[in-house]
Amino acid sequence: MKVGVVTFHNAHNYGASLQTWALQKVLKNLGTEPGVIHYHPEIIDKLYVAPKLDTTKKKLKYLLKKEYRTRIQTQIYKNKRYSKFIREKFHLIGDYKTYEELLNSNLSLDAYITGSDQVWNSDHTGGFDPAYTLDFAKPGAKKISYAASVGREYILPQYREQFCQSLESYTSISVREASAKPAIEALTEKPVEVVLDPTLLLERKDYEELKKPGKFKGRYILVYMMESNKELVQFANRLSVAIGLPIIQRKLPGVFRNELGSYYEDTAAEFLGEIEKAEYVLTNSFHATVFSLIYEKPFISMLHTSTGARTSDLLKSVGLESHLLYHIGDFHDMNQFKIDDVDALRQRIRELRESSINFLNRALKNN
Repeated sequence: MKVGVVTFHNAHNYGASLQTWALQKVLKNLGTEPGVIHYHPEIIDKLYVAPKLDTTKKKLKYLLKKEYRTRIQTQIYKNKRYSKFIREKFHLIGDYKTYEELLNSNLSLDAYITGSDQVWNSDHTGGFDPAYTLDFAKPGAKKISYAASVGREYILPQYREQFCQSLESYTSISVREASAKPAIEALTEKPVEVVLDPTLLLERKDYEELKKPGKFKGRYILVYMMESNKELVQFANRLSVAIGLPIIQRKLPGVFRNELGSYYEDTAAEFLGEIEKAEYVLTNSFHATVFSLIYEKPFISMLHTSTGARTSDLLKSVGLESHLLYHIGDFHDMNQFKIDDVDALRQRIRELRESSINFLNRALKNN
């Protein structure tokens, strides 16, 4: 069975890459021939392009200001490395920059999957994009959403009718967040299931073939700040002083007081190496929270302001809501980082994993 996945695979983002890689691997384990449909619209691609030196002012700034020149050179270097990672790790199908190109490609696959990641979040897709609801799929093929995320608890009113029409031809529907399930159920008479993010369908040992060693030696706090957050920076600085450990972080250098360095140039493979060796993890990223669970790291999550539901839903599902920090004034001691019952966490993830893989198996065999 040939299966094509549509997701945010071309984003130079650890979570986007790791969930793509994980779903591709799981589909292969289930006996299919999986591929990632290489749909990469400009709204996604433009986020990962270094500033163009297209004005005299920018050219002079590049020539005269070392800091600006270094920043652009670093961005170009990272983008080249990450693009190479994507080409090497994903089985890419075609090359489509617009929906019209995708629609006219006449792909002939047995099953089409949308997800995971926030493929149904219209803020990320620039409105309603029919590619992410598989409107281009050939008639009669299986159409599946696996762990599609809305990023919030509702579909914007102006897109509900389009979603409603697109979902009519789906053969199986699942979402990643329990909080989004009612919103999707309101648009279709088909059953809607809640499943795990693809990254959690694999065990820690499964990532060994992808993981590369991190570049930092010694003990450190890993900070993954997806959204700029002054409280998170303040808390990280205090934590670093209190426990005497430096910080590594994903942005360009200079965000925190006591930085060991930045892993800005890392691909997703090296990121796994960095988080595996971390003493503590502090984040407002969903996928940094996921890999804190996978690698069983002491961690605290501070919610992203617009898409925090996905992290709170996940932690509630595994009984670790205590690791959510809403305000730094609520933090009392280091025990809040600790995963108290690792065996219970493993068992809960196994249960959710089995249920999620069963959904995917049924969806692929659905006649």
